[in-house]
Amino acid sequence: MNTVAATRKASFQELYQKSTQLLDKMALHGVTTIEAKSGYGLDWETEKRQLEVMKKLHQKHPLDVVATFMAAHAIPADYKDDSDAFVEKIIQEMLPEVKQQHLAEFCDVFCEEKVFSAAQAYRLLSAAQSLGFAARIHADEIASIGGCQTAAELKTVSAEHLMVIRDSDIERLSRAQVIGNLLPGTTFSLMEDTYAPARKMLNYGMAITLATDSNPGSCPTANLQFIMQLGCLQMKLTPVEVFNAVTINAAYSIQRNETVGSLEAGKNADITIFDAKNIDFTMYFFATNLVSQVYKNGRLIVNGGNILR
Repeated sequence: MNTVAATRKASFQELYQKSTQLLDKMALHGVTTIEAKSGYGLDWETEKRQLEVMKKLHQKHPLDVVATFMAAHAIPADYKDDSDAFVEKIIQEMLPEVKQQHLAEFCDVFCEEKVFSAAQAYRLLSAAQSLGFAARIHADEIASIGGCQTAAELKTVSAEHLMVIRDSDIERLSRAQVIGNLLPGTTFSLMEDTYAPARKMLNYGMAITLATDSNPGSCPTANLQFIMQLGCLQMKLTPVEVFNAVTINAAYSIQRNETVGSLEAGKNADITIFDAKNIDFTMYFFATNLVSQVYKNGRLIVNGGNILR
């Protein structure tokens, strides 16, 4: 809520400049495409401003920005005694505006104790899907309250966090082909030991990604390489599994698998080159930026630690 207050006060230009700096840092660490969420406004004007910033960043910055509308990130003070009314406000007033103005492709909701229930998440996401949004859900970060069942029933594109997921829900998400977007940097930043059970997910045949979850409250980082290394060191993934999680699986999770995520004829030439003797070295030499060059759509945008404009 501290970030919400600061975001509401920030102008479009302030948000745009701050976000540009963050995207630059991500590019320097090898990222070429990101998914960005709103959710730090909780009112229409601020949510809209965040989405408009994303739209301009996508147009102006070398990185591609895929927008997710997430007004259901927390319950505003005005609705603390009636969260259902806030969900209805999002459904009836905000979602149609986001769709009409083409401000986001995805809709997300934080399904967690003291935030939004599984029933509220189902109502919101099903309404979003009926408008043509693709759905994703924050689930099982702190407590398991039915978010995974909602994800499976609605066949959301992804479920985020999943740090305390049950085995039965792993099986459920696998059958529904819901991708698990895993965020080990959040566990690290919060000094917890609840890393998502990535190995178990793979054993159940579930697709997973790794992402930064870059945000001011629980994971202030732009270093995807460190997240990848946590995937190896804390989640016991192999280097090949980690690279799979941040390339082709990540592309599927933002519905860009036809254009990015792998080196194939006909796809965009989004390529990161590491200064490493082999794939294992990128995990072994941790917390160090090993990126030598980054190409976006075949154009060199990072060379030797410098952003090229």
